[in-house]
Amino acid sequence: MPVGSSGVEISRLGQGGYELGPEPHETPDVARAVQVIRAAIDGGINWLDTSENYLVTHNEEVIGAALTRVGNDELLIASKVAPGAGVTGGGSGFRREQVHAACRGSLERLGRDHLDLYFLHWPDDTGVPLEETWGAMAELVESGLVRAIGMSNYSLEEVAHCHAQRRVDAVQIGLSLIDYLENRSDITAWGDDGIAVTIFEPLGSGILTGRTIEQVRAIWTGPWVESPFYKRLLGPGNGEKSFAVADALRPIAQRLHATVAQVAIAWVLHQPGVSAAIAGSRSDRHTHENAVAAGLDLPDDVLKELDGLVPLGPAFA
Repeated sequence: MPVGSSGVEISRLGQGGYELGPEPHETPDVARAVQVIRAAIDGGINWLDTSENYLVTHNEEVIGAALTRVGNDELLIASKVAPGAGVTGGGSGFRREQVHAACRGSLERLGRDHLDLYFLHWPDDTGVPLEETWGAMAELVESGLVRAIGMSNYSLEEVAHCHAQRRVDAVQIGLSLIDYLENRSDITAWGDDGIAVTIFEPLGSGILTGRTIEQVRAIWTGPWVESPFYKRLLGPGNGEKSFAVADALRPIAQRLHATVAQVAIAWVLHQPGVSAAIAGSRSDRHTHENAVAAGLDLPDDVLKELDGLVPLGPAFA
């Protein structure tokens, strides 16, 4: 799929980098990252998504080390600059010089001479003018350090504001059968404007994968339990609604000879305006299974049936 008019072409499924770790208590597992990346490539995935914010930049380090073993030109790389510290790590900031330094830091950790796609990770709340930040992003393209630029977690109005200053090549936003459903009209509008829309969390933070509610809750522990996403999808009452959708997906997936995750991803990819989705895994087997979802056809009657599951979820609580 084209990323705006940048010349960058991405596969309909991208490999999520966050899951490659390392979490704070872990030793970096580069060998596992190599296995997952190779499975992604074998499955037809041609890009990987990460951020300087993921695991205090260590995620980029693991990916960079893995790419030296796989081949640095095997995948397109998308990364992000963050305005400050988030749950999963730090951020360089959104002043012009900070954005430039962040990009160079990501390139060094990833072992690349350019990024194929570079996003603003989320909106700044410290008073840095968006025009300054977006101008710095445009300068990175002009200097050849970045091929395409985008915005993650921004509103329709904010994207339009930047688009008038310098074309927005891509937007990254959430969507799944159980979450971020209010984004669908914005996604359609961006697609109509020729902006590539890449989707995070198509599997609802692991809920739409065939796991049990206990297994998913065991993954999201510590500070995540107090996060808005956990309360929205896995908190008391809402967790049961999320898994009502997941359970209803099972017979549909069986009829299609597919997995629950494949059907959930395919539904996202069938939504108007969506260019690609991002799915991460620590398993090479699951990575390859997820890649199959990019080619899974959902007939109109199945799409209608899936749309009928949406009201079961926590978004309609």
